Amino acid sequence: MTTITRHSYKLSLKRATRRRRRNPHRKSSTTIDPLKPFEGKCKLSQKLEALKNLIPTSHSGEEVVKPDQLFKETAEYIVLLRTRVVVLQKLIEYYGNSDTSQNESEHVVLFS
Repeated sequence: MTTITRHSYKLSLKRATRRRRRNPHRKSSTTIDPLKPFEGKCKLSQKLEALKNLIPTSHSGEEVVKPDQLFKETAEYIVLLRTRVVVLQKLIEYYGNSDTSQNESEHVVLFS
């Protein structure tokens, strides 16, 4: 075996070993605690409830909304907000800024 081949062999062996080696102190993120089987569901339902409270809808606060319906309403609300931002930007463009010395390049564009 030549020196170059031996050297590349050692490097590839080091890389392979490095890939397989795990940190014994690192906790796996996929580990599930068997004593808390519903913790994930509780967190998810809390997040869905928080999302429900952020989105203005015609539903009463007590009514149960399916997650797929909630996501659909959230997407529609995001589109509505983006549309409002664009309309306000166009109004600013049309009527101009009260500070006429401001340069056009200084305007903030939120969405492109």
